[in-house]
Parts: sequence; C-alpha cells; structure tokens
Amino acid sequence: MLWLICNLTPSFPADGLALEEALFETVFNCENETLRFWVNDRAVIVGRSQSVKAEVDQERATKLGIPILRRLSGGGTVYHYPGNLNISLYLSDSRFLGGVKETFSRLGKAIASSLADLKIGILVRENNLFIGEKKLAGAAQARRGKSLLYHTTLLVKPANIPMETLLLALRKGYHPLRVPSTPHQTTSIAEASCQAIPLEDLIQRIAAGFSQFLKRPLHEGGLTEKETERARELAAEKYRSDRWNLYH
Repeated sequence: MLWLICNLTPSFPADGLALEEALFETVFNCENETLRFWVNDRAVIVGRSQSVKAEVDQERATKLGIPILRRLSGGGTVYHYPGNLNISLYLSDSRFLGGVKETFSRLGKAIASSLADLKIGILVRENNLFIGEKKLAGAAQARRGKSLLYHTTLLVKPANIPMETLLLALRKGYHPLRVPSTPHQTTSIAEASCQAIPLEDLIQRIAAGFSQFLKRPLHEGGLTEKETERARELAAEKYRSDRWNLYH
C-alpha cells in the first residue's frame, strides 16, 4: 500500500523540506511508504553537496525576499515557486528499481506515461523530463540502506521572474565549485499544452501512474503525530539554519 498525501497550500520552504526528511526517516524505519504531492512558496533549493556562492545570486535573492535552502538529496539547484508541483516518493525497499540511473529512468517514465494523454511529448533524459529541448522537470534522490527518497519538481506554470535572475548556472560564465547544475531552457505544462490544467487533475493522473507502475494500491492518508513533531524539529534546527543552508 502507498499512502497518498497532498498539500497544495504553499508551504514555508523550511517546513516543506523538513517534512521530506521526516517522511524519509519513516520509510527507513520500514514504516509507511508514501507518495506526496506538495507546493512550496518561493525559494531557491540547492543540492546537498553544492556551493551556494557558485549556484545562486545571493544578493538578488535577498532583494526579492527569496530564501536559499539546502535539501538532503544531491543534484542541482532548482527554483521552487507556487507554479510548480513537487512530487516525492518514499520507499522502504527500492532494490527492485535498480541503481540510481535505472531509478531515475523508470520513475521518470512512469510520470511521462501518466501524462501521455496531454500529447505534449514528454521525454526522459537521465534525471530530467524534457519537451523537445526544454526542461520540464528535474529529479534527485537520497538513499539510506534499502530506502529511497525520489523527488522531482514539475513545472506547471511559468515562473513570474526569469530563473536566470537567481540561478547562476543559467548565465554565461558559470563556474561550479562542487557538484554542478545542468543548465537548460525550461518550459511548463501550461506553455506546452496551451491550457491551464488544475493541479488536482495532474495529481490524479500521476498518482494513478505510480500506483500502476509500483503495483501498490493508493490510500489517502495524513501525517502521523511523530512525523509532524519530527518535521518541526528539523525545520527549527536544520532547515532554518544558515549553518546548514549556506555553507560553501
């Protein structure tokens, strides 16, 4: 069984990322496996091993009131805003998916297949989803033992500010210091399909696709008291801390 959790009210970024880690701890302890759909308020999210000063225009982010946070998974820097949909899958035993590359491919194809009826030609390339040469989503993973956190940010509506305003990888002269981001032009489902598709419709399609691919029935659920309390602790002690978010 796969617990389904949806929260489409934009989260404070630290709370959204803290809950990622709390739910990951749940599956590491072989408890509830979960599929989570969620929306973050505006934030720049860097990969666990990246250099903030090499990836983010910190001065511009400060002027715009956009916080910079670090997630627990690897990969490149992304911009979260209420026009995208975050999709997170937490599995206690992911060995059937194969290694890192195979997992990106198989779960990416599950998402692309679930949206095939939109007829926008979604392609899977490594850990990304593309429409033509434009990036629609980028995914990252975290692993502990057999357990897996896979999450991706699906662009549903275009950003209200150009991403190159914040992300240095999209500018000329980009020089990564640690793990690099992979710059690409982006597009959104609204732009590619020429229509506004409600998040609820996308969630229904993608959730059904994951359920079919994983051969696990979905069951609507919520957070446990333990998960809620753990997320509060992580938000306060880690994801609101400059020591975690801004180390170089």
